Amino acid sequence: MDIVYRFDPNAPMELDAPRSNKEALKQLIAGNDRFAKTVEHLQAIGTGEKQHPPMIIPVNPVKLGVPIVSGLEPAHAPFAMVMGCSDARVPIEHVLDCSANDLFVVRVAGNVLGLECLGSVDYAVTQLRSTIQSAVVLGHTGCGAVTAAVDIYLSPSNFADIAFSHAVRSLVDRIMLSVRGAARALEAVHGSKIHKHKRYREWLISTSIYLNSAVTAYDLQREVNSITKGLTVSYTVYDMAWTRIAALPIRSSDDVANVPRFLAAPKHADEFIELSNQVIERLV
Repeated sequence: MDIVYRFDPNAPMELDAPRSNKEALKQLIAGNDRFAKTVEHLQAIGTGEKQHPPMIIPVNPVKLGVPIVSGLEPAHAPFAMVMGCSDARVPIEHVLDCSANDLFVVRVAGNVLGLECLGSVDYAVTQLRSTIQSAVVLGHTGCGAVTAAVDIYLSPSNFADIAFSHAVRSLVDRIMLSVRGAARALEAVHGSKIHKHKRYREWLISTSIYLNSAVTAYDLQREVNSITKGLTVSYTVYDMAWTRIAALPIRSSDDVANVPRFLAAPKHADEFIELSNQVIERLV
């Protein structure tokens, strides 16, 4: 299979930018669907299932973020701010199939909201508000930072390994709120002996990942509200096994149609409880 990037000099050079939060999220979903479809094509060919004609991808210099006129830099005009994890397996622009200048991306291990991240958020909200229509927290399955927090929760004595690293400890401490919430939710739904199940650690990690994204979205929404009005923060999780984004766990690529792709940041404690129950229902 050939993947061909094709530039049509006669095609319009204009940006079709979203004009609302709804349009922005719709564009992100469409981008992730395109990415997942490309991956599925490559996987099918790799297993010898079927052949495909060349995949043609139109290239627009404006979407590439390069100057149309030599020596003239393009205007900074992202349509969404995305806060994600630093994990190298989750290149945000790729999994959302977005081009240069589409997204203002803030990345930190565990997608937690620290002071440095807040500085980037404040800049985006104040300097780029005219184009940014949406703010998104993007978690991902298999998150190493969340896994570390879960392992420390399950075996507190291992905390000594990072106790003298203030930077790493601050990341884990921020995630621990979600881990404790996930543990309580699992116990509330399945009883106090759930921790003895052989898959308990796996369930705790997965539940914590979704809760952690929601908690960060909650914090981010409060920060955004203190600066500007009308900018909605949503959250989702990228499932690395199925290459799809969804706000609740998915069981297969087809199952993504059964869950919301994005959810708005929770506003009350009851919403976190409801989210925990929905996540656990699809996991356990």
